[in-house]
Amino acid sequence: MNSPGKMLFTRYKIILLLLIVIILSGCEINRLRSAEELYQKNLYAAAIVELDDLIANAENRAIATRAEIVRSNCYSALAEAAVEKKNWPLAIRFFKLANSDSANLRLAEIYRDLAMEAEKEGNRIVSKSYLDAIIREVPESPLIPEVLYRRIGYFLDVKADNESAWNDYMRLFDNYPNSPYEILARNYVMRFIPGKLKYAEVLTEQGYYADALKELFEISKYPVVDMNQVNKLISDVYEKQAEELLSQQDYIEADRLFRIAMQYYPQKKESIIHRLESITNLFIQKGNSLLEAGDFQGALVHYRKTFEIIPDYPPALEAIDRLFTIQENIRKAADLYKQGEQLEATGKLNEALQAYNSAYALDPKPEYKQKANLVQNMIEANKNPAAFARKIITEYKGGLLTNRIQNQKKELLKRYKEYEIQDSGWKLMLSTGQYKYEARYDLLTPNETYLYVWQINLRDRSIIPLNKLSEALMQ
Repeated sequence: MNSPGKMLFTRYKIILLLLIVIILSGCEINRLRSAEELYQKNLYAAAIVELDDLIANAENRAIATRAEIVRSNCYSALAEAAVEKKNWPLAIRFFKLANSDSANLRLAEIYRDLAMEAEKEGNRIVSKSYLDAIIREVPESPLIPEVLYRRIGYFLDVKADNESAWNDYMRLFDNYPNSPYEILARNYVMRFIPGKLKYAEVLTEQGYYADALKELFEISKYPVVDMNQVNKLISDVYEKQAEELLSQQDYIEADRLFRIAMQYYPQKKESIIHRLESITNLFIQKGNSLLEAGDFQGALVHYRKTFEIIPDYPPALEAIDRLFTIQENIRKAADLYKQGEQLEATGKLNEALQAYNSAYALDPKPEYKQKANLVQNMIEANKNPAAFARKIITEYKGGLLTNRIQNQKKELLKRYKEYEIQDSGWKLMLSTGQYKYEARYDLLTPNETYLYVWQINLRDRSIIPLNKLSEALMQ
């Protein structure tokens, strides 16, 4: 616990500190009053010296703030005195040191006056440097609209810099729409707007559609152009882009862009509607190609897309019915093919053949036809394998082998008597492996021998030469 003596000492200490603060504050107030008296007596330099020291060392921040205000007034007064003497560098320096809202506004006015004076003297570059200073140093000045207007004139008349002039005009309109200087600036801007519109047309022709639209949409925000003309150009961009998409067979996106083009320029409605109607047929053509490729979902999307252009478009309805029929046929064909495999496995070849042929009629897949041919071969092979083998070998490529053997015999007849040539005719016998036969044909003379031999696969009707002579005959 604190002793009574210690508590009493602390209390005296606090009181003493308060007395010191009061005394110091009183001194600072006296110094502030002294500086104010100097200010009132137009002794600005002396007042500034006193105020600088007070601001740097004041314990009471409220007094320091008041001192800063008085000092600012001193600098402003010095600046005004310099203005009267037309000492512009000194006036500018003092207004900057004053660092107040009112001083900044006066600084902007001086810059403006100097800019106008330089312009009258024909020094446009110096004039612009003062205008730039206003924007840079006093951006909140009410003179900004006038400054931007004068800079636009400089960019166009001196630099021929349309882009910088356009940027200043956009800033002028965005912040001061319909102000007197903004309205005056429109006359400047309208001088180069036709060039910007032409540039947008060039971008469109070169396929830079996004850039063209950006340019046109930007221009359309400002009252310096005929909106009917801009909207037509915007419509042209969308229309050209849509035509390009048509050539790429992207009909859905082309349809969307054609409709946007019509919204921006309704006068195109009749021609665009006619173009949209032609797209319906393109949708169906694209759907048909997708259908042939087996993309049923994609085909259906394209068929149905026509209804957004022409509701219940009859050719599209017919195409959709055809698509559903094809899908159902494919499903039925797959079932029949499975049935055929089951029948074939149990040896019911005739029933299997019928199932495979029915499947192929519904869905002409090569594998269905191939399977039907194999089963047909097996049926004929089972009925009379030797006769079937003879049929295969003699009908091979329209009787190629028989004809060439006979040609060879004719060549032999040129060298031998007919009785000297032994012609065996076709000889057929079983070969190794199921459904395989061997076919032979011999031409024998006293000095020459021609022995032809092939293996025949009754299942797939394939023929394999078993010697070089037979292989050469097939080539």
